[in-house]
Amino acid sequence: MHKLERVRRASGPDPESSAPEHPVATLRGVRGPARVVEALARDSARRWSESPQLRRSLIGWALLGLVLSAGSGLSAGWLGGQAALGLGLGACWWVITTGFLLVALDLNCSYPDRSPLDHLGLPNGLTSIRAYMAVPILLYATMPPQTEARPLFLCVASPIALLDVLDGWVARRVGLVTVLGRALDPIMDAAFFSLSAVACLLLGFVPLWMGLLVLVRYAIPAIGFLALYPWLPRRPEMVATRFGKVNTFASGVALAGSSLLVLAGAPTLAFDIVLGAILAATAAGQILTLAQRGIEELRSRS
Repeated sequence: MHKLERVRRASGPDPESSAPEHPVATLRGVRGPARVVEALARDSARRWSESPQLRRSLIGWALLGLVLSAGSGLSAGWLGGQAALGLGLGACWWVITTGFLLVALDLNCSYPDRSPLDHLGLPNGLTSIRAYMAVPILLYATMPPQTEARPLFLCVASPIALLDVLDGWVARRVGLVTVLGRALDPIMDAAFFSLSAVACLLLGFVPLWMGLLVLVRYAIPAIGFLALYPWLPRRPEMVATRFGKVNTFASGVALAGSSLLVLAGAPTLAFDIVLGAILAATAAGQILTLAQRGIEELRSRS
């Protein structure tokens, strides 16, 4: 081995040369959703086989996720007289979420230098808990009788919503901001708040128009991203916007506040109108900002 090569290996990868491009960039110019998943899965499988510490870390969080998702499904089903169905749905969601984390494992690297990490880390672990509990909170809203489902849903969904604040705070506090975390966080926001809006609609906590506002705010950016992402020459950065941050906070306040007012038997019209106006304005700003970024991204890489 040449002396220069020995020095390079001893000093670690060069951030500039090792920064991963879009997964499809190495696949002979062929792009598309299948190629993206194939490349991510291949690279993640390599990381899995090369890092015992990373395997143990993911297995630990996955086992905790199994207890939470399957246990929540079982308890929600038991309250509604459908314990087997609830357990099955919770277990199926655990399989889907764990599979998603496995495919995305190659993104577990520090940001912005993108050096690989050998453990999932507390911030990403908390984000994964949000993922594992996304569907079970909907089961709590649909399977038990409504008299039990209403308070139970709020008791379960509220701590999960607080994890959205906690995982980001922990990541910044301990200096462990990762590419995986920056990718998972907006996905988990979309899943959690969309399913929470559906649950609140089914429980009669929010009017139809408010629930649709929350759903549209997350659906349009998600559809646009999924439509464009597989065809871009490299992976776009996940960067939050001010509109998005305000809208996410307003969504939580709107859903929780309206739910509490309904449970208390208080009028909700004035509260819903004020929060609805904030949701509509920030959702429009978020969608327009993301659209502008997407157009600029395509133009710069065409």
